Amino acid sequence: MQMEMISKEEAAVEVAECGCCGMREECTEGYIGWVKGRFCGVWVCGLCEEAVKDEQTRLGLSVEAALRVHANFRESAAADPTVRVVQSLLKLLRKVLVSR
Repeated sequence: MQMEMISKEEAAVEVAECGCCGMREECTEGYIGWVKGRFCGVWVCGLCEEAVKDEQTRLGLSVEAALRVHANFRESAAADPTVRVVQSLLKLLRKVLVSR
């Protein structure tokens, strides 16, 4: 009887938000707990999980350090694409003006 209750409780679906990228997924409470247990209490989506594992393998980092590296990468890559295009055009314009 107790096993049935635990199964029903763990089968309840919640929306979890990734601590790295902010993506939301519907997951069971059990899965959310399992992921948080692996990633220092932070729930991460499948894409970020793979990226963090890659950082760990490539750089030989702890989970916590790999999470920080991935978060820093996400912050630097999350700049508004319009702003990046304008910055590139300004850089190109400067090069053209300097070469004249």
